[in-house]
Amino acid sequence: MSIFALCAMLLDDHISMAQRHVRHGELHIARQHERITRLRSKSLPTTDALSFLNLLEEVHAAQRRRLSQLLSKSAGSQAASEVSAAETRLVKGATDLIWIPDPIVRLTLELEQELKARMKWLAAKPPKGRLH
Repeated sequence: MSIFALCAMLLDDHISMAQRHVRHGELHIARQHERITRLRSKSLPTTDALSFLNLLEEVHAAQRRRLSQLLSKSAGSQAASEVSAAETRLVKGATDLIWIPDPIVRLTLELEQELKARMKWLAAKPPKGRLH
């Protein structure tokens, strides 16, 4: 198998994964909108749900940008398969197997902190004399 066939296979795998992430992101956003609608219909607070929706939308936008980058690389890889052997040696050292955009890392860390804070809040005992 040539290095270009291997790179194309890895790129195809990344594209498939990115497409899956975009589809799942759309489902999560739709579900969050439904949750917010239910909260509003019961006159319950929606501040936290809206903040979480904002995070989901930011992550989704970053995932769509990444998919777009991968698709443009894929279009360029067809032309790359016709390069000379000298250019092939340059590609052999490529290490772009897994690339996570900085905004996704930042949002993931923020989401992790937010979820940890929520879990602590849920695990805390309710104060005496108050009903929840």
